[in-house]
Amino acid sequence: MSVLQLAAGQGLSDLQQKFVVALVSAIIGASATLLVHMLKARAEPRKRISWDSSFDPGFAAIDDPEIQEKLNVTYDDVDVKNIFSIKYRVSNTGNRAIKDQRFRFKFADGTQVLETYMSPTPEPELKVELERNSNPQEVIYKVGHLERDQNVHFRFVVAGDTADQWKAVPSNEEGDVEVEKKGVAQRKEDRMHIGPFTMSLFLFLTVPYSITSSMIPDGIAEALATITRFTFLGYMLFHLAPVARTLRDLFSKSEAARPGGDYNSVAHRGGTIVVVGDGGYIKGNVGVQPPDEED
Repeated sequence: MSVLQLAAGQGLSDLQQKFVVALVSAIIGASATLLVHMLKARAEPRKRISWDSSFDPGFAAIDDPEIQEKLNVTYDDVDVKNIFSIKYRVSNTGNRAIKDQRFRFKFADGTQVLETYMSPTPEPELKVELERNSNPQEVIYKVGHLERDQNVHFRFVVAGDTADQWKAVPSNEEGDVEVEKKGVAQRKEDRMHIGPFTMSLFLFLTVPYSITSSMIPDGIAEALATITRFTFLGYMLFHLAPVARTLRDLFSKSEAARPGGDYNSVAHRGGTIVVVGDGGYIKGNVGVQPPDEED
């Protein structure tokens, strides 16, 4: 039995019957559109690599020239100063396998690349290779096969005043591979859900009320309003998680932007004093008292 026959059976006028049919058709169309959108979003091919990195200094906190001159560190019988550890992690955050992905790590002139290694060691199936390169300021890796959610960790030990001037250059001969910093792509996608979520919320609050206030008899109007509420509620639930993550990120940024205490590092002959806030300090192996505490 069609919607038109059901409406006629309720004793509705021709105008009311047409209104009910149009409304039911709109609800069914909206539900079908939501389902297609969800299936398409999951099935759309996407090659994406997300990366994050860290640069950890060894002696950068000791900034007094007289103390720096007293430091003498060797790494594998090589005299070094300002030693650093670099970590670069890549993950396949898309929904397709990625093949023959290269990463060229370029270090500035004057930087000593003391060690190149991977930790943890990648599985053989990933086919990670260190390619030969005549340029001592470059290191090139090739990842032969990276499935979804798999990751690779590159590690470097470097030294020199220009050690922080490094970069990773990804490339893929097949192309069509997105490479973005971890979280950036996800945040972009999450922000795209704000508009549809807001519209769904507006329709959820207004359309059912309009139906119950229309010329349709109360019983049918309430049934249609209930169906409409569930339809727009489904839209809202589909967009809810991305919108919640976006709001969480906004609140996190707001908290991080609040003014806090100042931390300053002051080096003395016998050690280092870390001045915290309004003049408090923490002493560690300090052989000479700070000037304001000397008798």
